[in-house]
Order: sequence, then C-alpha cells, then structure tokens
Amino acid sequence: MSDEHKPRAPGEMSGAAVMQLARRDRTAARAELRGLSFEQQAALCGALRPEVRGEFLLLVDEPEHVVPLLEPAELVVAVRGAGMSEGAWLLELATPEQRIACIDLDCWQSYELEPARVNEWIDALIEAGRPTLVHALEELDPEIWLLAFKSMVEVVVIGRDDVPPDGYFTEDGVCYFKAESDEAFARVREVAQTAFSEKQPRYWQLVYGMLYEFESECEEYALRWRTGRLADLGFPDIEAAMRIYRPLALDAADVLDPPVEQVARRHELVLTSELPGQYAETLLARALSELAPDRARDVVSYVLGVANTIAVADRMRLSEPETAPRALEKAVRGIERGLRELVAARGLPAHEILGRARVLDLFRVAATLDPDFKKAEGRGETS
Repeated sequence: MSDEHKPRAPGEMSGAAVMQLARRDRTAARAELRGLSFEQQAALCGALRPEVRGEFLLLVDEPEHVVPLLEPAELVVAVRGAGMSEGAWLLELATPEQRIACIDLDCWQSYELEPARVNEWIDALIEAGRPTLVHALEELDPEIWLLAFKSMVEVVVIGRDDVPPDGYFTEDGVCYFKAESDEAFARVREVAQTAFSEKQPRYWQLVYGMLYEFESECEEYALRWRTGRLADLGFPDIEAAMRIYRPLALDAADVLDPPVEQVARRHELVLTSELPGQYAETLLARALSELAPDRARDVVSYVLGVANTIAVADRMRLSEPETAPRALEKAVRGIERGLRELVAARGLPAHEILGRARVLDLFRVAATLDPDFKKAEGRGETS
C-alpha cells in the first residue's frame, strides 16, 4: 500500500464531517480522504445518507478502488440516491456481483419482478457506457433481459424478400423489433445493437427467447437464481422466512436447549460483531453483556439474521434505506418481548435464557403472544 493510503486511526473524521468540509474547501476534503485507506473510505461512504454518497465518491482520488468495497445494498442506494442517471457512473466501477445485486435487491417485490425498475437499471447501464452494458449483458441472468424485453417490445421474423412493417427495426435483417414507446425504442435498440455487435450468443439467445420461451418459465428461473444469490447475502427464501411466524408457546419443551440440528443452521444468518447503539438500554443488551464474548457475538449475529428474515417475510423491498433499520427494530422489539416473557415464565436470569434459547424462537414466542408482530412491517398487513 502506498504511503498516501496508509490506514488512519478510525474515528478521526466521519463521512458527514468530510462532506461539511467539502462545502467549504473541496481540496482540503480530498486531502483528508487521501490519508485514509480504501476500506476506511468505503466505510465512511456507507455511513452517509444515500443522496450524498455519490458526491462523496467524487471526492476520493481513486473511486475505482473504493466502489467495489461497498456492500451491494450500499451501492444500490448510492445510485438511486444520486439519481439513476447521475449515479450511473458508479456502475462502471462496480463488480459483477454488485451489478447483479442491483437487480436482485431493487427490482423484486416479494416473488414479483418489476420490469419498470429493471428498465431503470438498464438505462443506467446504458448511461454508464457501452463497455459496462457489454459486461451486464453477460453478467445478468438471461431471464432478466428476456422479461425486460417482453414487457416493452415484440419480435417478428420477416423474410429477406418481404417488406418490413413500419415502426420496426432490425440488427440481423431477419428478426424485427417494435417497442411500445419512443423511450422503450431507444432502450431496446441500444441493447440490441450492443448485443449483436459485442455479444452475439446473448443476442440470439434473447431473440429466440422472445419468440419461443414462456414468460412464466422465465419468471420461475429468474426467481430461482435470485433466491440462491440472496441466500449468500444472508436472506432466507420466503418459505423459510415465514417460519418466523409459526406459533411457539412459552412452555414448549424445546424453547430452551433446542436440538443440535436446529442450532447448526445458524450459519445461514448474516454475521456481524455488534448491536447498534440505540439498543444499549434493552434487556437484550444487558443480557448480552453478561455472556461470554464469543457467545455474545454469535447472539448478535443471530439478531441480525432475524432482521433479515423479517425483511423477507414482511416482503420489504430489500434495497430501500429504511428496510434494514425497520426490520432490525422489529427484530429487537420481538426478541426483547420474548426474552422478558421467558424470564418471567421460567424464573431464570435473562443472560441464561439468551444463552440457551434460539434468538429466532424468542421472536416466535413474542409473535405468538402478540399478533401485532405478525403484521407486515410498514404496511399494516397480516403475513
């Protein structure tokens, strides 16, 4: 690592402070960032409000080394926060995994793909430049491209000796496209031209898919691929997530010391090392402080895993900035309620309960006692 990117002691300046400095002296702000490692710059960026993350990244000397370090969800909200067109340059610097996550996190509402949002990302990929679009043609699932095209264009085959109909265009002289609007026409033409000139196998896959594949089958495969990738990011599938609302009584035999095979699945949950400071005064936090450090870290990981599970079960949009804090607030509230109920029912200290029970089961106890926990967070619907 060069001298200019040697790590500085953490906490010397926040991202917000850097932005305030930049308003007064942009050169000084850039110099301040120059003293941080790429990882520290990415951490400061991720802590900022979404609408200023793009502006922050314009201050750093080498954003191509910082953008790939952002969590996928942080990149999504950075692009959306800056405006899809203004933030499109970030997609050029993103990793393939980050670009794929833009669709996985932002373009689905529960089981349903939203083609209009996919089209917004396609426009951003076009804005980012043809090389980025070429990469995305190969990176994104072919079913995503098919579903986007099926939502805005029709394809017909015209013989070489026949007169093509008005309003259609072709790249290969045989297959003709007609878009539903001028906006869609420009989008489809750019994608088709890029695919035909740079990625012909994907072009013909797209054409044949438009002609012969059923939309329902495309949706099924797209959802399957997305579900697998979300599992890698710590989000269970919808069927597994809904188990969080299965009834569990206070006197159930396996509330404490659950079977080993149930505990073994905890590795599926997102891991982190600390509970956010706003929960410091909860019984949960006090009980955590009395556990052995390794066990406390595990429990915090499971709390955040419960939050991820709630986000899926309540069908929240995973890319929205407020989703994570809303899901975490509900998770802590439910776990806290379950912990208090078990302390009262079993006559055991909170830290012992927390050390012996599954965190997910603490939430289930709360949801069994209070049906309000089963309402989809932020929408007032019953799950």
